[in-house]
Amino acid sequence: MKRHFINPFEAEGEWFKGNVHAHTTKSDGTRTPEQLVEIYKEAEYDFLSITDHSIVVDVGGLGDRGFLLIPGEEICVGRSQAGTLYHLVGLGVEETLPFRDFDYDLDPQSVIDYINEAGGISILAHPYWSGLNHSDMMKLKRYHGVEIYNTSCEYERNTGLSSAHIDGLIVAGRKPWIYATDDHHGADRPNLPLDACGAWINVKAESLSIDSIMESIRKGLFYSSTGPEIKNIAIDDDGVVSVECSPVKYISFVSTPSLGMKFYAEAEPLTGATYPGRPRETYVRVEVTDYEGRTAWTNPIYNI
Repeated sequence: MKRHFINPFEAEGEWFKGNVHAHTTKSDGTRTPEQLVEIYKEAEYDFLSITDHSIVVDVGGLGDRGFLLIPGEEICVGRSQAGTLYHLVGLGVEETLPFRDFDYDLDPQSVIDYINEAGGISILAHPYWSGLNHSDMMKLKRYHGVEIYNTSCEYERNTGLSSAHIDGLIVAGRKPWIYATDDHHGADRPNLPLDACGAWINVKAESLSIDSIMESIRKGLFYSSTGPEIKNIAIDDDGVVSVECSPVKYISFVSTPSLGMKFYAEAEPLTGATYPGRPRETYVRVEVTDYEGRTAWTNPIYNI
């Protein structure tokens, strides 16, 4: 069994932790850019993208040598079968997108194409929360990735996990990269945790610079997490996939429908597992889940 995987654990560089979807008072967030930067710096993130609606926020002077700000914007356009909008994140776009936000009549594909041509990375945000179905998502092409987890959507509506949406795309032949993000808005109501510093991507890059981080993200040299650490992924010549991780309760190898395999901790937590593969599978991706229900996700590994 031959596998194709852009393996960040074999790449040169260092690991950098960041969030690529967040809002401030420049659109519908409750914290200023300055306040949000301090929250992520104190949580020991290495980079952040403020992706407010309808504007690329000027973040000049907010970063420093140890904390990187990547420009970005979120825009909501088009109409799903449920009558809802597609939410798209343009990571790395340097100028405000020339589209009207919340335009139900605008084709989201035109926004994706514009982001790509402008040198940005297009991400389909929170499909479960947005009410997107498989047909809605299959209408779009050339986006870089999809949010598998969104902290704000999960905390506020219990609709933050979109793994089934992503697996449906992969089975249908698409190859999205997988993102976990916060989408911080900072809604203030009783019994609601702060939707910041709950999810991130760990990126293997040569340096903490916009060019280096963007290049590594574009190549897929990252994994996503809400807590656990993935320490290594190895694939041997027979297609056997091995994972090493921080202590967890479950390790799941999610694959083509009805295939894959899940491992459970017994007397001791799991710190690794090996998956031999199954006949007829076309891909596998790894999820590790700790005792608090927090998960880390690899990008998909494809059969060739």
